[in-house]
Amino acid sequence: MAKGLLGGMTDYNHQSFPDILGDIESEKKRTISFRDHIQKNIDTLTANSYWTNNVPFDFKNIVSYALRHYNTAISEFDDMHKDLRKEVKEHHIRRLNKIATVAQEINVEIGKIWHQQYDNKQYGNPDFRIVENIYGDARDMAVNLLDTANIAERLNDYIGKTNPNMTKNNPWISGLFYLTVAIIIITGLAILSNSVHWSILPMIIIGGILLIGLVGTLQLKNDDKITDKSFVSLITETYKRLPLIGQRKEKEK
Repeated sequence: MAKGLLGGMTDYNHQSFPDILGDIESEKKRTISFRDHIQKNIDTLTANSYWTNNVPFDFKNIVSYALRHYNTAISEFDDMHKDLRKEVKEHHIRRLNKIATVAQEINVEIGKIWHQQYDNKQYGNPDFRIVENIYGDARDMAVNLLDTANIAERLNDYIGKTNPNMTKNNPWISGLFYLTVAIIIITGLAILSNSVHWSILPMIIIGGILLIGLVGTLQLKNDDKITDKSFVSLITETYKRLPLIGQRKEKEK
């Protein structure tokens, strides 16, 4: 549901910290709903070529930009909702303000394009009515996101707030499983090195180094120190190094 003319005017001064967390989650759900509805209408018009052949480029461009921003906002809301439960930091305030700043740019630009640059509006055409819905949803969502600046202003009062119930993971406890596995494998590699040709020893050393890095990555993920995206990237980079072992073996033959 859109906030209409009230967007950007919500007073958060009375909000408690749990209220703010709930509002951030609500903003995420609202943004997902608007984004999906806009995209569904675009898909409908694309299927019958109306979006491609009858809608001005500038309007399509601003809607595309708005959708990218809404996707970013959804990701930010999800990330911050988790982070804020641990500690409120200044970067959370900056990120919320950035969402509102870009939303205001979209609100102004899409209004200007619709009223001043969108020629040949085909009122009465069913497809054009869908375009009108896209305009309304895209602009309403931009107005909705203006409130993130007000959330940021209130959240500023909680900078430094930490959750006393959020205990930090002890690496000697939470990482014990990975450490045990690493020791077992490295011990196995050491035993193996005594029974293989000396030329294979460098590959065993490289494998051990990669394994140590992998264990460290798993520990960081377990401690929530890295995001899922970063975790996948680190694992991918680790496995990219594996062919180097095979290449070294080929050179030594």
